[in-house]
Amino acid sequence: MSATVWTPRQAPAHEGKPARMTATPAATERAKKRQLEQSVSWTGTERLRCLWYRLRLTVQEMNYATRRMTELQMRLP
Repeated sequence: MSATVWTPRQAPAHEGKPARMTATPAATERAKKRQLEQSVSWTGTERLRCLWYRLRLTVQEMNYATRRMTELQMRLP
């Protein structure tokens, strides 16, 4: 099974030629995630722990970004 999802991309200058197929990174990532989820059987507790960990990481990144933006704005005249 291929984990790569293909979408057609074509530049306006190539109107008469067939579209070239290229993989989009987001679609490929989603396909890999689905394949991993299907290949491993998780318990409810493990799934909850993983989601909680991802949520904590996201909140930490948002807090860091907010703190950095505040620091940068305070340095401006």
